[in-house]
Amino acid sequence: MKYVDPVITERYARAVFAAAKRAQQVEAVLADIDTLTPLLGLYSRLQIFFDSPQISTEAKRDLLDKAIVPFVAPITGRLFHLLLDKGRTECAVAILQRVKRMVREDRGIFDASVTSAVALGDGERARLRATLEQYMRARLEIQFLVDPRVLGGVRFQCGDLLVDDTIRGKLDKLKSMLEAVVTR
Repeated sequence: MKYVDPVITERYARAVFAAAKRAQQVEAVLADIDTLTPLLGLYSRLQIFFDSPQISTEAKRDLLDKAIVPFVAPITGRLFHLLLDKGRTECAVAILQRVKRMVREDRGIFDASVTSAVALGDGERARLRATLEQYMRARLEIQFLVDPRVLGGVRFQCGDLLVDDTIRGKLDKLKSMLEAVVTR
């Protein structure tokens, strides 16, 4: 997998998001993201074409102008022209995904995960979702995960926030406290 600089991704994504909001084209850009993301996967023909040093920038621009730009929002077309001119087409997927996350966050919807030792029932999931949404004061798209290594309890993560109320987390904290005492 290619390394994509997160600073570059963030700058481009913020610019696209701001331009889409100003032009009231957020929905069109979202539709473009859903259409283009699968076409630009790491080993997709389109991405290989854009990454190829044997193909001239003019040939890449011609393909872009004929196969993509007429079918996408103007903001998306300008983004691809800019990425091509700057030699950053490998960043396209990361930028598009970040724009999509920005739109969701602007609408008050955040991605989160809950990890437990065993699968939670529907009732438990609903109660936990309601509690976490009230705590976060936001709508959450929660991915429920099972990891037997946590032993019990739950671990909640939303962005940079991590709430670890698992037995494994408590044991690890106790271990580090004991090690700190022993090393003194």
